[in-house]
Amino acid sequence: MYSKDLYSIEEARELLGGISRNSIYHLLRDGKLASVPIGRRRFISAAAIEAFIQATTTTEAPEPGHSRFPRRRVVQMRLGLKAPIVARSRGHRPES
Repeated sequence: MYSKDLYSIEEARELLGGISRNSIYHLLRDGKLASVPIGRRRFISAAAIEAFIQATTTTEAPEPGHSRFPRRRVVQMRLGLKAPIVARSRGHRPES
């Protein structure tokens, strides 16, 4: 299935369906995906990718009501309501 023994982080992301950079580093940090450090770089082996896929593959359906959106947001969307606007700071300070 795989053509090389070791893949860069970017290549491994693509092999795992194009997951985000944060997601792959989260998997590495949690020990769910093994890596091989070489010098200052980190590589993912084809065997580690295959093991991760085998370990996380499921045949069960998602839990009923499970959604990436909180329940309130789903109800708001169904009713055609706009979500409240929440101001978030981006590190900018108002000028004095």
